[in-house]
Amino acid sequence: RRSYSKSFKAQVIQECAQPGASIASIALSHSLNANLVHKWIRLQAQKNTVPQPAFIPLPMQLAGVNSQTASSNICV
Repeated sequence: RRSYSKSFKAQVIQECAQPGASIASIALSHSLNANLVHKWIRLQAQKNTVPQPAFIPLPMQLAGVNSQTASSNICV
């Protein structure tokens, strides 16, 4: 299996990002499989995105709560 330098991958990805560029033709011009180039683009996009937290806590005020403690009974 061949390995490619990071600079070569970056060059190919940059060529693919040009307006009107065909990933398949760019891949062929570098003797690469288009699926490999698509994989490089996908991996680069994942590196550039900031992962969003699954849960974002939001501060909320409780409605109807006053200075006195409210009591409640639960019957099961």
